[in-house]
Amino acid sequence: MPITSYVKPEHKLTIFVHRGAVSDDEFLAFYKQFFSGGRYDSSMNLLVDLRDADSTQRSPGVLRSFAGFMGTKIPGGTVRPKVAVVAQKDLSFGLARMYEAFAESVPWDFVVFRALDAALAWLGLTDEVMSHVEQEVYNNSKP
Repeated sequence: MPITSYVKPEHKLTIFVHRGAVSDDEFLAFYKQFFSGGRYDSSMNLLVDLRDADSTQRSPGVLRSFAGFMGTKIPGGTVRPKVAVVAQKDLSFGLARMYEAFAESVPWDFVVFRALDAALAWLGLTDEVMSHVEQEVYNNSKP
């Protein structure tokens, strides 16, 4: 599947890595299954890595639909999860910012970054943890 998830409870982090082209149907099916299937822990922060994604198939309509869905899955309260999106390519960055606008009512802190290290730092991960996450997830998962 072009989207892979890594749940890192020791770092209070779930990582989603997108690779290649992901159709709107694949995108929605993956995230709906993840967030409805009992795998989501609302105490964890989220990192969405779009650096290797081909976002040409993403439509604004599916982003709006996904924002509505996420509004039903993120509980309101005093603790707001952080969501960091890493998007180096202009199209992925622009679509992520569009999604951010669609999801403004979702109770989380959502920021789009161009660089992974900036996103990890914003999530509050130390250099040691950042190094561990990068080595475990990124160096061992490339096809």
